[in-house]
Amino acid sequence: MPDQPTDVAFVLVDLVGDHRAFPDDAAQDLHRLLGHRLASPPTGVMRYDRLQLLLRMVLKAAVVPTFDEYEARRHADGSDAPARSTLVNAYGHWLSACDAAVRFLGKTSAQVAHTHRHARTYVPYVPREVVDAIARFHGRFGTWPTKWEYNEWGRLERQAARHTGAPDPRIPSMGQVAKAYGTYDRAVQLTRDTAEPTQPAHSA
Repeated sequence: MPDQPTDVAFVLVDLVGDHRAFPDDAAQDLHRLLGHRLASPPTGVMRYDRLQLLLRMVLKAAVVPTFDEYEARRHADGSDAPARSTLVNAYGHWLSACDAAVRFLGKTSAQVAHTHRHARTYVPYVPREVVDAIARFHGRFGTWPTKWEYNEWGRLERQAARHTGAPDPRIPSMGQVAKAYGTYDRAVQLTRDTAEPTQPAHSA
């Protein structure tokens, strides 16, 4: 359902339409600024899209890839990830780009309270916990969760922990997923790309 205009939006429209209150030059500047803002993707999206292949490689191999390994993987996968030269231009050095990916996986994305009723401490989630939670769902249920399934599973797990005194299940909320990866779909894709292959069952 599309967002409905707010009262503030109507006031702004009336204000901009009044040439005495809002000169033409100012209206043009506002239009330009708003256009730029609407066209710019969220920070989480831009960060993830830039680092996506490095994140996959670090998570999969647990080592920092070389300049050549990255480019070979990018071509082998037909990936739309940025070229190595683009990353070097963005971060100043190849190792600085790798550092950004490694730090991202352990970076605090939000302060989240324990789910237990009387807990007063805050434990920060890190982006890696998003991947771990999605992989945990897949391991238990055999499918990759939709956004609704992930939310519902997280709610039920936290509720079960509260009622039984079990440890915090550590399932990041959708807000923390978006803060870390930009969108839920990006987080799922990263998890799928770095998941261990399922071993075929052997007959007795």
